[in-house]
Amino acid sequence: MRYDFMEVLGGFDFKELLRFEKPHFRRLLAALELPPEFVISRGGRGVLRIPARLCLAVTLWRFSAPTTLLRDRLFWGMGETLVCEVFNVTIEAIYDRWGHLVRDLQVDAILPKIGDFCEAISSRGSPLPRCWGFLDGTIRKICRPGRWQRMYYNGWKRPHALKYQAVDSPDGIIRQLWGPALGRRHDVALLGESDLLAVLMQSFNDAQGEPYYLYGDPAYQNSPWLMSPYRGLLTPEEAGFNSAMSSVRVTVEWGFGRVVAQWPYVDYHNKQQVGLSACGLGKQYSVAGILTNCHCCFYPNSTAQYFDLQPPSLEEYLQGEG
Repeated sequence: MRYDFMEVLGGFDFKELLRFEKPHFRRLLAALELPPEFVISRGGRGVLRIPARLCLAVTLWRFSAPTTLLRDRLFWGMGETLVCEVFNVTIEAIYDRWGHLVRDLQVDAILPKIGDFCEAISSRGSPLPRCWGFLDGTIRKICRPGRWQRMYYNGWKRPHALKYQAVDSPDGIIRQLWGPALGRRHDVALLGESDLLAVLMQSFNDAQGEPYYLYGDPAYQNSPWLMSPYRGLLTPEEAGFNSAMSSVRVTVEWGFGRVVAQWPYVDYHNKQQVGLSACGLGKQYSVAGILTNCHCCFYPNSTAQYFDLQPPSLEEYLQGEG
């Protein structure tokens, strides 16, 4: 006996399991521009045509809790292999269509709001009047690989891991989520490989040539487009500057926290197996970042509330206008 999950799941259970309320799920499904059906080959046994809304629901379900494939099968009434195939093709489809939103810094979406971003950060005590966002790296623990363990091993936090670089704006949107890189790589290496500074140098200046800048942690070197804390023996003024900027820079950590809070699957390292995921761990984390941003378009997030800014609508975000 087949059932329609949209009818069977009540409103509270629906949001608890899939992270979106039913009206927002429908808007998300329409806005993502997924094909009406996903065609999954069954080898020599023909093909299966799975409706897009079921594929999206299975993907949100798996992201929202690192359950076993047995539980997936019992809940959705499809085999373990089919659950994995549905998950992978949906991840691929979302990333192929919308991956640029986190892979590349969306300059055209940021520049019209950059004055509001700078003002919001300054209003929370920042001594930097032209700071519009925050830069940081994160380490995502993975299952210990069978090969090349030293390449993935991070000597600072001591797990096997992949690293990502994020740019957060004060409306709570992750403006770039670049990666993955090997766990042994330094944050500065990620900055160079991402070409972020080149984009900032080219695009983030006012009409008089004055730069707008990001603020990062002490791992980064100062430049006109990227500021970092004072180091060494500090004067009282320098210590005060570092303290004031630290209190606002912590919001970039909230952004990383939202991703793993909404989608624990990407934080469960036993599921993060390098070389065994058909769509790749980097695509999974990128799609989790995109879905986190979509979630912020519907529901309040701590960063936007802290800076008293309104995130863009879902349609504005996906179309690169917000």
